[in-house]
Amino acid sequence: MATLKAHALFLLVATTSALLLSSAVDAICVSRKPQSLESASLKTLPQTPASFKRPPSGPLASLSASFKKPLSNALASLSASKAAVVVDHMVADICHLTDYPDICISSVGAHLKGPADVLSLLAAEIEACTEKMKSAAAEVTKLAADPSASPATKMALSACDENYSSALDSLSSAQEAIAAHDAGTLNSELSAVITFVTTCDDSFAEMTMNSPLEGTGRILQKLGSNCLAIAARAHL
Repeated sequence: MATLKAHALFLLVATTSALLLSSAVDAICVSRKPQSLESASLKTLPQTPASFKRPPSGPLASLSASFKKPLSNALASLSASKAAVVVDHMVADICHLTDYPDICISSVGAHLKGPADVLSLLAAEIEACTEKMKSAAAEVTKLAADPSASPATKMALSACDENYSSALDSLSSAQEAIAAHDAGTLNSELSAVITFVTTCDDSFAEMTMNSPLEGTGRILQKLGSNCLAIAARAHL
């Protein structure tokens, strides 16, 4: 009886040991599924902080803007400077075709509209001449109203008033001739402007008097001459 019990106990211990040994072997031998490189990379790579993804704000944004604005202004200024150089170059080239290039260059600037070419420069010089003619006419009116002016002076001034008025009409007709592409009328009207100005000066010379408008007359004659010279290069 004792022998049977001992034999049964031996079998139980042997069976238990075999089961434990089998579990250990399985644990050692079963291969683990390898982790993919991509998966590992995604898990191990550090994420970019959200603060780096947002545009700069606060003092950093102000600093960034402080650099951008001067740069933008500098580029705009450079572009404008280049355009001005081109315009000035064209103005100088055309004005040097006249007998009085310095007067041409100095007078057209305030009246030039659009790109500088022969026609735009001609229109600008006619406007400059018109402006100066109106100023001269106003000067004549002021001189004629002077109570101390002699009858001879007033007579000469009256002649100037008529001639300056006619010159203004001719300048207006010249502008219309440009629009109508009428080269013949343009040249005749601009020539008339010079004639009217000269007639004013002659009215004082005939009375052996110095003209108070002598300086003004010289400028008007030069402006008229420039208009004619530029008109000669215009292809209407």
